Amino acid sequence: MSQNQEQTRKPAQQPQPNQSPLVWSVGLRQRANSPVAKLIKEWELISTRRREIDIVNSWHLPGGKVENLDQVLTRAGFNTARDDSKGDGYLWLLVKQATTDELAARIVLQRILPPLVSIARRRGRIMQGGIDAALSDVLPSAWKVIRQYPWHRRPNKVASNLVLDSEYFAFVQGNRSKKVKVFAVEPKILSEMIAAPECDEFQQPVTLESLLTAAIEQGIDSRHVDVLRAVARGETSAMIAKHYGIAERTARAWRAQAINELRGRTPSSV
Repeated sequence: MSQNQEQTRKPAQQPQPNQSPLVWSVGLRQRANSPVAKLIKEWELISTRRREIDIVNSWHLPGGKVENLDQVLTRAGFNTARDDSKGDGYLWLLVKQATTDELAARIVLQRILPPLVSIARRRGRIMQGGIDAALSDVLPSAWKVIRQYPWHRRPNKVASNLVLDSEYFAFVQGNRSKKVKVFAVEPKILSEMIAAPECDEFQQPVTLESLLTAAIEQGIDSRHVDVLRAVARGETSAMIAKHYGIAERTARAWRAQAINELRGRTPSSV
């Protein structure tokens, strides 16, 4: 086949100006009428619209002007490493803006959409109504958490805090009064780790990260921190044992030791 024929069959694709650089997971688009698919479709419409882009550029965020809103997601740590402190700082500025600006809140919601979907999938396995019911709980919860996030008191690990708080308000706080447990994995252990006091809806709860921060300042063992975070992610003793190459019985002992040390190194007022 000649070079000209090859070029005729496979014309080069030129990138379009303002074209979205993000590729959303096929799993997030599986059902066209799902809330997630609708959010993604809405995002694709606004992410290249000049009015929204001009509004974002008027905020004078770090990194200079953007040509589409996907650049904002990327700068805020979308699909980057968990320890992306630069992205977390950028996200913090967006959350601060979101207290008074709905567009900023919408951007933050899109930023944390993948972990919210993961929560809905996990919760949906044990809820009547499945993933749709879980999404109908967690998405409105996330929106309120974003709009009311105490940015002045919680400037670090913003993405993690937003996701944890969204799950807490959607599935834990309401169920505490109903005496119904909906945790997919080890509810007793997790509720012991994150036992929030009774409070009005969307008053800031005591989160695992806030407890760990206090415990780290008091010298908690670093391995215990890793184990506690693993349990909070829903990992079983068997999964922890496999990760560390130890017996499952040893993993259970580590978990108990970690919880006891966390209790011992956090203030009673927490």
